[in-house]
Amino acid sequence: MLEDYLADARILVVDDTPANVELLLDILDDAGYRNTLGLTDPREVAPEIKRCPPDLVLLDIRMPHLSGFDVLRHIRWQLGVMAPPVIVLTAQTDRETRSESLELGAIDFLNKPFDQGEVQQRIHNILVAHCQSRDLRGQTELLQTLVDRQTAELRSIALTDSATGLPNRRAVLAKVDGLLAIARQVAVFFIVADDVEDIARLQGYPAAERLLQSLGELAGGSPVAQGGIVGCWGSSELVLVQPSDDPAALEKTAQRLLRLLEGDHRVDDLLLATPIRIGIAHSSDGIAGSEDLLRKAAAAIPARFAGVVGRYGPGLDEALVRRRQLRQALKQAVPGGELALVFQPKIDLASRRLIGAEALLRWHSASVGAVRPDLFIPLAEETGDILAIGDWVLDEGIRHLRGWHDAGRLADDFALALNVSSRQLQHDGFVEGVLRRVAESGLPPARIKIEVTESGFIHDLKEAQARLGALRAAGVGVSIDDFGTGYSSLSYLKSLPVSELKIDRSFVREIGHDADDQKLVETIIVIAHLFGCSVVAEGIETEAQLEVLRRLGCDEGQGYLFSPPVSVDEFARML
Repeated sequence: MLEDYLADARILVVDDTPANVELLLDILDDAGYRNTLGLTDPREVAPEIKRCPPDLVLLDIRMPHLSGFDVLRHIRWQLGVMAPPVIVLTAQTDRETRSESLELGAIDFLNKPFDQGEVQQRIHNILVAHCQSRDLRGQTELLQTLVDRQTAELRSIALTDSATGLPNRRAVLAKVDGLLAIARQVAVFFIVADDVEDIARLQGYPAAERLLQSLGELAGGSPVAQGGIVGCWGSSELVLVQPSDDPAALEKTAQRLLRLLEGDHRVDDLLLATPIRIGIAHSSDGIAGSEDLLRKAAAAIPARFAGVVGRYGPGLDEALVRRRQLRQALKQAVPGGELALVFQPKIDLASRRLIGAEALLRWHSASVGAVRPDLFIPLAEETGDILAIGDWVLDEGIRHLRGWHDAGRLADDFALALNVSSRQLQHDGFVEGVLRRVAESGLPPARIKIEVTESGFIHDLKEAQARLGALRAAGVGVSIDDFGTGYSSLSYLKSLPVSELKIDRSFVREIGHDADDQKLVETIIVIAHLFGCSVVAEGIETEAQLEVLRRLGCDEGQGYLFSPPVSVDEFARML
């Protein structure tokens, strides 16, 4: 394939001396190049390049009408990043000529008189490099297209409730955030359809879901919801979000919703009805953000049989008690010894050998009990407690790793991945703190990988590059988690010092029978390997997924097929 490309490469020779053009064409012909063209008038270069862009240009500098410098400028202007490599032909060896040529995009020089062997070797080397660059660019463009498409699909899925097809919680919160961002007053109507659960038990969940969908579409398509959206919040809950500059009119709007939604609704062959209750909150109620506004609307829902419309007021704080309790309890998570690490094994897919683990955080509070990570970690980021918690994770993870290392239980290539939040990465002294811990532990730096998500560097790519680069320079691994979701871009692979890329579980889930997912994962793996990154697949649950990932060349994996996250003692027994 490469040989065919070289033989058919289009080479353009531009020199005002016909003898030089003929000589170079003969040299190219002797080397087996079949697609060559010589020009003695530099004014013919622009239309020729427009007609058929070349793969390589051999360009004289000193010519009448247009100099080689003028031609170089035009090539760069006309073709931009797609401009072919240019070799300058010159008898001038002065530094000024060479410097200006290089600034304008030339990549090499051939001195007159020409040496046939040198000419052929330089042209061969440059065309080989150009071919490789073109192939990589094509793969990169393909991957970007696939990632963009997958990201668009994921965003659509992420904003839609799968059961009803209505906007989901994320879409509702995004609407509130969007209105608040442009300084609009916002009203939220939290709608509860009381009998939906009973209908699900009696008529089946599909009927209940279609009823909720019908209610949502009816409300969203009516003038009552003008300027807003109606989304699904739960199995029997809808939310109307709309701009509202008149808090006094909110109860009237709620009464219109009641009249619209109560009564019989035809679902397939059934006539179904459900009582409706509505809680109202307004951004003038002293909110702390979109979630706070939704919580206040939910807190305002009257108790069943105690009314149908409620308005948030200062006495309706019960719904916020749990959040305040968590915020307070977080302060004791580290000093109270309430945190623990669990470890999910990472497996070499070719040999199924244990070669690492990801440390995952758990919290069991003395005052509020066990709390899910998806609840307390965002809250810790919001309050700033994540910095102390993150330091604890680094200390504890390295402590366990040192114990396993000293006991001689680790394979030579074993590495422990420690998750780092965006706030930690942005915090001054983060890099120094990691490197100090590594040095004090006496562990080889390669034993440790710092795992970051895109949110950790999306806001300041340059600073993230410097900080992660310092870790990589010291030998610490850097892994991008959940690749392919949110803001994923190939520019991260090119600009960040990444050693490992983790494919998000959403790409792995359907890989056994979805050709698009297979193609996307295969391209990610190829490009990652070209950039020198190893690839880890998350969420492997079946042998079929494992077999496809092996065939595609994925390096490592983790998931319930191998093991769920386990305690430190259980993981130690696996080593």
